[in-house]
Amino acid sequence: MSNREPPLNDRTIDMPAMGFAVTLVLLAGHVAGDGSTPPGDDDFAARRARVQVAQSARIELIRRLTPSVVCIFPKDNRAGGGSGVLIDADGYGLTNYHVVAPLLPSREGEGGLADGNLYPLEVLGLDPVGDVAMFRLKSDSPFHAATLGNSDTLAVGDETLALGNPFLLAEDFTPTVTFGIVSGLHRYQPGAGRALIYSDCIQVDASINPGNSGGPLFDMTGKLIGINGRVSIEERGRINVGVGYAITINQIRRFIPALRAGLTTQHGAAGFTVADGPDGVTVDRIEKDCAAARAGIRVGDRLRQFAGTPIRSANHFLSLLGTYPAGWPVEAVLERGDITIKFRGRLEASPLPRPRGARDGAQRKMPDPFAPIPPDSEANRRAVRRALKLFIEFCGGSDALNRTMKLEWSGRRFNVDLPGNAPIPIERDEEKPPGTADLPPGAAPSDIERMIRWELYGAEPNAPRSPFQVVGSDEVDGRIAVVLELKKHDVHQPRIGLDDETGELLFVEFTHGTQAVRARYEYGEVKRSGTLRLPMRRRIHEDDRLVAEEQYDSAIAVGP
Repeated sequence: MSNREPPLNDRTIDMPAMGFAVTLVLLAGHVAGDGSTPPGDDDFAARRARVQVAQSARIELIRRLTPSVVCIFPKDNRAGGGSGVLIDADGYGLTNYHVVAPLLPSREGEGGLADGNLYPLEVLGLDPVGDVAMFRLKSDSPFHAATLGNSDTLAVGDETLALGNPFLLAEDFTPTVTFGIVSGLHRYQPGAGRALIYSDCIQVDASINPGNSGGPLFDMTGKLIGINGRVSIEERGRINVGVGYAITINQIRRFIPALRAGLTTQHGAAGFTVADGPDGVTVDRIEKDCAAARAGIRVGDRLRQFAGTPIRSANHFLSLLGTYPAGWPVEAVLERGDITIKFRGRLEASPLPRPRGARDGAQRKMPDPFAPIPPDSEANRRAVRRALKLFIEFCGGSDALNRTMKLEWSGRRFNVDLPGNAPIPIERDEEKPPGTADLPPGAAPSDIERMIRWELYGAEPNAPRSPFQVVGSDEVDGRIAVVLELKKHDVHQPRIGLDDETGELLFVEFTHGTQAVRARYEYGEVKRSGTLRLPMRRRIHEDDRLVAEEQYDSAIAVGP
């Protein structure tokens, strides 16, 4: 018998055995021909133990995440649906707009959890442009919720878990789990006209199929990093080919305050468009009465940065712009010759999708997914109560606020336009106002700010008729604010921004003067004064231009 190996085409290969052998080699870390001594049994056992530990950790992670995943169905109908994920113990959750569109305009559906139970589901806020919606499950008991992550920290190659209900397989509402990696970042997927646009989204190879829409994408620490919603499919069937897309959680975070309040949100528009050219990304068209035009931006200016991000191309700018709500504060850096132009302003509102309506007089069998939906007033009242309760708790409690009759401030003011920016001493006593009477149109900005702030200090979250309503979201120093409008002071159009997670006061803004200047006081550096927590820094803007900063050394809360 010859010792020579037979030709390859004469060999019989046992694939299962070969796969097992390859697994052993990989576990042992052995590379043939490297001249090293193969590891012994102890080394192999240690490596196998590490693999088993990693597998056990992954199984435990999935077990922990499963209770937060929702199977979404129309009311009394389990023939169709999608997926969602709970983000707080009160039953609030996220999904895709196209998942809940069939539930409109009744806003009612059902949500199944892995405990085997169906819960009443109500649809809250809607983002038809970005394909996001918020819902709430109803129960007397708290729910298990996912923890929001930071999608900006993702890198291509990071491992992910996608959970959901593809093909309605989960008859007991236990989600299907698929595993993969981040295949790409900052992808742009056009939508249907103005709707269902995926800007700056995550591409994954974890298997995502019909029914996964609206379900969560987790990183391997268990943090929610995206909402699955779209998949590239084989042309002749709705079959996944390993290319799925998820909306980043950082984009969704900016819309959550409005969605929680039952609002239909709009995305931002810059007021100008750009094109790629030999000199880079340049402005090629600008609307006449937009904030950018009023700031002096012209056609031909080169766009270098937008919202702190260097702009690589016109498509990159469009993708980034689509992640922000209307009215969001942004900064842009442009160049004109050797001149650098810095622009700070607020995004215009991009139009909502047009209602489809009936064609040629025919009656639609399904509800128009883009028909106007009235705001949910009860959801708004709940959102106001939540925001005010968080604010009161952050300040030190209702007793601490109610006992405060006077605030004594001591510090310095720096006027930006003052030569040398010399500090001006501040010694100010604020008496608690006896009531909430409106101020005349000519009132000083400092008096208006004080009035609004004291009205907030005295707010009652459970009042049957609250003077506040949620109107949207905003941002201060990277922190997302829920924006409350004080309805009864129409002359000054006051708005208050509270940190959406902690309740901390972030800003007060209002209109004043004959020129209707929009003033904005931004707060920070909170310190405790007795049982009360107060901001020790104020930045004062007028029409988005910084005019002064106040820094306080002490703030004393005086009780009765």
